[in-house]
Amino acid sequence: MIDEDEVGVGEQPFARSYDSFKHMTGVALLSLGGVFAFTDGSGGMQFDRKQIVVILSCFLVAAVTSVLMAGSLAALEVKPEPRAVVARRIRIGSIVVGMALSGGLGGFTYNFIAGLLK
Repeated sequence: MIDEDEVGVGEQPFARSYDSFKHMTGVALLSLGGVFAFTDGSGGMQFDRKQIVVILSCFLVAAVTSVLMAGSLAALEVKPEPRAVVARRIRIGSIVVGMALSGGLGGFTYNFIAGLLK
């Protein structure tokens, strides 16, 4: 008997990576919105503009990389590429997105806590 829940290895080899990059795109865009919400100045907290630019740049790099990687994986249905090339690209993209999100979150947390303690 054939289970319809099981997906063949050759059919969608990078489906989880595609879903991960879609999720990371949403996380990065929500983070961008959160930074803008806290830096509008209405809450009484003042942030250093140079640091906010770096934080926004980190989140922007994560968002753009995630969108490009998801698009690249979606394009595999139209134009297949060697599995090793795609796997390497996914690893590099995952590292870039993770580092950018971590840098942005760490920078924002530092500035937010410093703003609370002022």
